[in-house]
Amino acid sequence: MLIKKIFLFTIFFTLSSNFSIAQETKKKCRINTNKQVLDFVKKELKPFNAGTNEEGPRLSQSDLKLLEIKHYSDQLKESREMRMDILSFSTLNQQDLEIFNKFSSKIKLVLSDCSEVVFFGDTLLGAYELPYDDMLKAFTLASKNNNEIILDFMRNQVTPKSISLFDAINILMNDFATQQNVIMELLSDEVKKVFFGENNMVATTDVAEARLLSFSLLGGEILDAKEKLLFFILPKTYKGVKSSIGTLVLDIDGNLYEIPNLNYILSVNILSGLGVNTRTLTMSEVISESGSCRIDLAGNWMHKVNGIEIRGCPFNSISKKMLQQGSHRNSRDYKSYQAVFEEIENINFNSNKNIENNDEQKGGPAQGQSPS
Repeated sequence: MLIKKIFLFTIFFTLSSNFSIAQETKKKCRINTNKQVLDFVKKELKPFNAGTNEEGPRLSQSDLKLLEIKHYSDQLKESREMRMDILSFSTLNQQDLEIFNKFSSKIKLVLSDCSEVVFFGDTLLGAYELPYDDMLKAFTLASKNNNEIILDFMRNQVTPKSISLFDAINILMNDFATQQNVIMELLSDEVKKVFFGENNMVATTDVAEARLLSFSLLGGEILDAKEKLLFFILPKTYKGVKSSIGTLVLDIDGNLYEIPNLNYILSVNILSGLGVNTRTLTMSEVISESGSCRIDLAGNWMHKVNGIEIRGCPFNSISKKMLQQGSHRNSRDYKSYQAVFEEIENINFNSNKNIENNDEQKGGPAQGQSPS
């Protein structure tokens, strides 16, 4: 009895500390308060006696599970149902779950979209679709508390809702949106080995790519993948490249992005798997009306302004202007990538943007309007 009281106190503390996380869900979904749930699991129930082989025929594990479910559900026939939000449930640890398992016949798990999931013992029933960010929130909490019920549920029974290509690019923008260990737990060892090497370790600079990879492997789709096209603009060498915060990416709507720490090869593979068509320009010369850059005989980038050449090249800045001004035809790379440049020429860049402004924020569109 004392042990149970200690467990219940621990559960109350955990649920209370997680109260603010679940407030948004509580406002729009019909959910019981944490106090109501705690009062419910305080009920005294007769323990289940699995018996021994000497007391009768040997029972299988599935038979025992069914008997245990029936044993506790019979005692709760007159009890009202409890609706508990998934974030609060995700904070429960293994000891907490042992208590809740006895009451699961009267507990419904409420997802972020207000869908209600029923339990069969310690198993959640059904298949669901949720926003990917909501899945990661629940998975992160469950990972911290070793809550295998939610971890298995998210891996095997929940599919991410489809997103736009703009959303996919935003995932690639931020390596810090999800904890490294959480993403590693979400990916299987086989997947980690194939995509991240023999040590199965996701580098901190590849967390964003791993996040998009897990979205794909969980069954997520990009709604407008077939209608869109992404262009990756890369320098042929990085010797002398400066003032560039990431890889320059252009979409078919005229949005330019600088994606920090982008693993280009991995990202292209993931995006291709999601049905996105990509093109790559590996440039040795970029030209704009205000200046140009090219690789010299020694293999270093040189920046030419007003007839004066200096070492180093603000590659992304010059490349943006080149694409928007249409001065790419003057580059020595034009013939090599003529077909790709002709696709870019069909893009309607937003003329209202001041293309001389290079103060774009890291992690956002470098130029152009975000899709509405």
